[in-house]
Amino acid sequence: KKGILGFAITDHVEINEFYSRNIEKRIRQGHFEMLKARAAFGQSLILSYGIELGQMTYDMDLTRKVLSMVDRDFVLASLHCIRGSEDFYYMNFEDTDPYALLAEYYEELIAIAKLGLFDSMAHISYPVRYMNGNYDLGVDLTRMDDHIETLLRILAQNGKALELNTCGMREKIGEPSPTLRYLKRFRELGGEFLTIGSDAHSADVIGAGIQEGMSLAKEAGFDYFTFYKKRQPRLLQIY
Repeated sequence: KKGILGFAITDHVEINEFYSRNIEKRIRQGHFEMLKARAAFGQSLILSYGIELGQMTYDMDLTRKVLSMVDRDFVLASLHCIRGSEDFYYMNFEDTDPYALLAEYYEELIAIAKLGLFDSMAHISYPVRYMNGNYDLGVDLTRMDDHIETLLRILAQNGKALELNTCGMREKIGEPSPTLRYLKRFRELGGEFLTIGSDAHSADVIGAGIQEGMSLAKEAGFDYFTFYKKRQPRLLQIY
């Protein structure tokens, strides 16, 4: 109904909660549901079966097991918490140094980037969505530029995609992740692949902000965005 030609379904698989949340059952059920949906829609809707794999460095044996369980089109890498802490979504940041948290966050993201087991890296300013969006901490992300530069350089050199996540554009923070500044820098460093995701946790916001994301991508120097099938990038022109 929204005129969307296709999208990727990337259900959360949090490595640090894999057993406590019985995620293996959800993976197999999700795969089955995707096959049914593909059969039902045929070529009228292109469905890319993916996974958002969170905290993959926390248990490498389990990460490799999850990646080998079923065939996927797309692997989105993410980091929602630092070791020993809860998801940034649940934190209130009292008695914490936000810059120390961010330094640890980016060091872990860099470690994930070096693994190269994914196709695109998700929402690389995720903690700021809550630090500034929910708690108005006034965090200046440019203080993390050395870390972010290293991360973007690794992604570009290894032929990995960066995700332009539009979720923040419809939330209090009012900006995508990452912002135009870092999209431009990724392109300058030779980054070729950019995926654009609405981070929709409900059907009503599927595709939200994607058109605005296309405009930002174009402004950052990208003529194409990327869609993955069978773990291979397909470049689609931005008009």
